[in-house]
Amino acid sequence: MHEDHKQAKSLANSQTKPTSVPLPFTLTGEVIQGKQLGTRLGFPTANIRYDAHRSAWPAEGVYAGIACVQDELFLCILNQGKHPTSPEGVPTVEAHLLDYPGGPLYGEIITLEYLHYLRPEQTFPSLEALTEQLSRDKQSARQWAAAYPSLPDQLIRKERS
Repeated sequence: MHEDHKQAKSLANSQTKPTSVPLPFTLTGEVIQGKQLGTRLGFPTANIRYDAHRSAWPAEGVYAGIACVQDELFLCILNQGKHPTSPEGVPTVEAHLLDYPGGPLYGEIITLEYLHYLRPEQTFPSLEALTEQLSRDKQSARQWAAAYPSLPDQLIRKERS
């Protein structure tokens, strides 16, 4: 695992909501195809299977975290759960990698580190309202990361233009 990733693990906060397992929580899996909703909304995600039979998971919701894929680290916002605004399909874990330059990740192995609980899952009245919330989540993740000077620099850089 990337050396900076080990440093970042020590930065997990105490959550504002209790979870069934403490943070940081690490999950590794193969990127699979999702519903493509995130891509349509401008927030493409890397999806991995949500194993409901696993003995312990953090609470369902939205988190700031770190994604490690192709030996690179990315700050991410990740959602674990049922996606109540667009509930078709099975529950998943999906991560939007901030500053990811783009390109398909299907079949790649990704490691997600849940570091900071942002909010519970919620139902939005429209996809536009969901998109607005995702923008706020992205900003919250960046603000959280900026508060930790020991995070690797590449994780806290400003959004690309």
